[in-house]
Amino acid sequence: MEKQSRRKFVKNMSGLALGASLMPWSCSTDKVPHRILGRTREKVSLLTLGGGHMAFEHVSDDDCIQIIRRAIDGGVNFLDNAWLYNEGRSETLMGLALKDGYREKVLVMTKIVGRTVEDAKVQIEETLERSGLDSLDLMQFHAIGSEPGVVEAVYDEGLIEWAENQRSQGVFRYIGFTGHTDPQPMIDMIERGFPWDTIQMPINIADHHRELSFEKDVLPLALENEIGILAMKTNCFGELGKSGIASPVEGLRYAMSQPVSTVVSGIDTLEILE
Repeated sequence: MEKQSRRKFVKNMSGLALGASLMPWSCSTDKVPHRILGRTREKVSLLTLGGGHMAFEHVSDDDCIQIIRRAIDGGVNFLDNAWLYNEGRSETLMGLALKDGYREKVLVMTKIVGRTVEDAKVQIEETLERSGLDSLDLMQFHAIGSEPGVVEAVYDEGLIEWAENQRSQGVFRYIGFTGHTDPQPMIDMIERGFPWDTIQMPINIADHHRELSFEKDVLPLALENEIGILAMKTNCFGELGKSGIASPVEGLRYAMSQPVSTVVSGIDTLEILE
């Protein structure tokens, strides 16, 4: 009962008070604004370039590289990616785009789906090889809640210890996790006590109306724990725009109005980027 009352208080207060204190805007007028990424204190662009869409099959290599570099030139300094995106093509093309001095301008993440230490090792090694990078900025355990037992695998099967060891060796600097469907495992990941640097989750108009919601239940808890919040799925897997309730741009604006650090958006053309 005490926990429920405390959470209700956090919902009411931290989204405004703590959220506002963690997210100063940049004064730039010609580039995207920046906010603070939780306890990392990194200044990240309000828009993060999604890693899945940029290397879809219909996007040529040259177009993908151009999208990434144009985004960086426009002020985007955070690149989303994952080991499983487009069978590695997303990471390979991102690595090519980050040559010629672009790597120094951005924070780079990947996400792994390995549920054992051995699988995690293989996936991180493949990510570094594909992208041609010596290190990453953020590693996230991907899709928490998409299958049963993942919270236990992370906490009880050595994955956190592995991640901390990798961080101490400079393989990556920050550790986080993502979730797409069920808020409860995300809450469990936070409440079990590891000091996560980031969390990536859906923030959209539809989620607001769920009984157990990422926006109403997970976001305030993440703010309370100084976790950098990466919003995603602002267009509800494409369904929001199709519904006529709101446009994709309105979906982005709604997510950006929340106390999040950045919004991850899938972009596969220069026109959409602009």
